[in-house]
Amino acid sequence: MPTFVREFMLGDIAVLDPWTPLREAAARMARSGHGFIVIADAKRIRGLVTLRRLILGAELAAQGYPLHGVGDLASSHFILAREDEPLARLAPRMARAGVRLAVVVGEDGQVSGVITNLELARAERRRQRRLQAVDLSSEGSFPASDPPSWTGTMAG
Repeated sequence: MPTFVREFMLGDIAVLDPWTPLREAAARMARSGHGFIVIADAKRIRGLVTLRRLILGAELAAQGYPLHGVGDLASSHFILAREDEPLARLAPRMARAGVRLAVVVGEDGQVSGVITNLELARAERRRQRRLQAVDLSSEGSFPASDPPSWTGTMAG
């Protein structure tokens, strides 16, 4: 049974307009509880801003560099994923692209969440535990002298 992106994505992601002031962006990031925000306007997703980039941007602004909004700090180093995409297909795409984060969009094309390498690792760990539980439960289900018919072996 495949596992889908929607099952492990982080929801309640702050999605801000590129012109949002840095102070407001920092407050929204803090309220979301995640170390990043998605920058998007009505037409498209423009990028991501991590906590580190936001701090560096605040230092630049304090030194007098002109920043028009949080969009000036956005990184385009991410990929898009759909909610109904299997994780088994997303993980290799992220690895090939060299990204640690995918912005998840719903059927309407709007941002519905984010999935990071950490969520992929949690999904894999859960899958491994399920496989191990199946192995343990089937281990003693039949005696060695009486293998199940699907093994193709005859007893005796």
